[in-house]
Amino acid sequence: MNNNVFKYIFAIVVVFLVGYTIYVIIQNKTDSSDVNLDHTSTLSNIQTDLRLSISQLDTINPLLTNNRNVQEVTKIIYDPLVTLNENYKLEYCLAEEIAKTDDVTYVIKLRKGVLWQDNNNFTADDVKFTIDLIKGGISPIYSENVRYIMDAEVVDSTTLRIVLTEPVAFFEYNLTFPIMCQKYYEGEDFATSTKVPTGTGMFKISEMGTNVIKLVPNETYWNSNNKPMATQVSINLYNNIGECYAAFKNGEIDILTVKINDIENYIGNLGYNKIEYKERDYDFITLNTANGIMSNQAVRKAISLAIDKNALVANCLGKGYTPSNFSLDMGNWLYTKDLNVSIDTEAAAQILNNDGWERTSNSWQKRTEDGIERLEFSLTVNTNNSARVAVAENIRDQLAGFAIPVTINYLSPENYNEVIANRNFDAAIIGIKLGYSPNLNTFFGDGNLANYSNDEVRELMSVISNTTDENVLYEKYNRLYDIYLEEAPYIGLYRNTNTIVYNQGLVGNITANSFNIFHNIEKWYRR
Repeated sequence: MNNNVFKYIFAIVVVFLVGYTIYVIIQNKTDSSDVNLDHTSTLSNIQTDLRLSISQLDTINPLLTNNRNVQEVTKIIYDPLVTLNENYKLEYCLAEEIAKTDDVTYVIKLRKGVLWQDNNNFTADDVKFTIDLIKGGISPIYSENVRYIMDAEVVDSTTLRIVLTEPVAFFEYNLTFPIMCQKYYEGEDFATSTKVPTGTGMFKISEMGTNVIKLVPNETYWNSNNKPMATQVSINLYNNIGECYAAFKNGEIDILTVKINDIENYIGNLGYNKIEYKERDYDFITLNTANGIMSNQAVRKAISLAIDKNALVANCLGKGYTPSNFSLDMGNWLYTKDLNVSIDTEAAAQILNNDGWERTSNSWQKRTEDGIERLEFSLTVNTNNSARVAVAENIRDQLAGFAIPVTINYLSPENYNEVIANRNFDAAIIGIKLGYSPNLNTFFGDGNLANYSNDEVRELMSVISNTTDENVLYEKYNRLYDIYLEEAPYIGLYRNTNTIVYNQGLVGNITANSFNIFHNIEKWYRR
């Protein structure tokens, strides 16, 4: 009898334990599908409100604003046709497919079933409306995006045809501007409207106050895979950046873009993490490969190896800049090979020796049919840019130590621009603001800055401009990098950097870049 009772109780305990184990497994799977917690967090101790900031708000309208903070924040409220990921790789957003039908024509198929946050249907009319607004001059920020659009034709409610004035490599990358709702602005002037724009993004504006803008998740958001953990986002408004720094230091803001290099003097050193990322302002030396001393490939490559970029940045620029060797090294997905060219004067000397140059006490000389040629050149710089003047003088001093005399050609902005346009220089320091796409026409296309001509490069550029096959792109870009290192038509110098700081209590995969500091925000939370 006792044995039977014992067996009965044992059976009940086993059934209970098995049932409880199954419940825990199911519950864990359910929890893990909804959230992505770090190893120290549980559902009971996380906070699902995020705190952002805007300094000196002008307008929350993403087409009308001139405020960088607004441009950053509105990426989670207003969607573009395409977006860019952490590696500047294009991803479809409101567009579902983009087909290039000839050199200047693109057909865009839009995502179906997308609703504006006021429950109107998103259609091709909205896209045309936005393009026409920007082409009409409403948004200087995005004017370059539509510069080459000649016509945007609505084919049907979910199809748009765009015709360009000329072929544009990687044109799809220009379609990253936020789309506005046409019906929402019917009967009023967009430029003077006081309406808070409706969007199609992950979050929507629930309150527009004088001190705070509050966002809540958009319950009709088209991307069900990106349901945010945050139940509210508070965008605190401040009169100036100093107030933002103070609020961050006091723990009132979770993440902040900083534009100064000595941020520690304002917010201290404790309680936050810092991420520095490469920005789009890129300075380099262009070498005139068609004429004079720089037509010699050995000379160009030797010079590229004789410049210490780390020392140059440290001595002339300091924080906020980093050595840079190529236009795509800001993190582009097609920058697949390390093009770092560290200083190596021994290799530079060997290259020159192999090309017939001999070093004397203070110069390199080479015997030619016309007599003795001396390795020296002029470096053109715009006097209106004091940083570049300092860089030019540092390069002059560095190369003097390698027995290459450099004469700096100091020019006014007007004369500088004329010399660059006419390619009337040996070498020149140039700075440009790069686009987000991997387009390299400025450097290797027809009429490039270095007068550089190479049949294989021309063929590579043709293939690159006419394919979307990633394997082909990887192959052609890698070959282009090999040629760049060997031919050295340009010498990359440095680019600017930017920094975000975020409180240690903010949890998530935080991977800011120049396009978007809010990648993966759907998985962010506080603890």
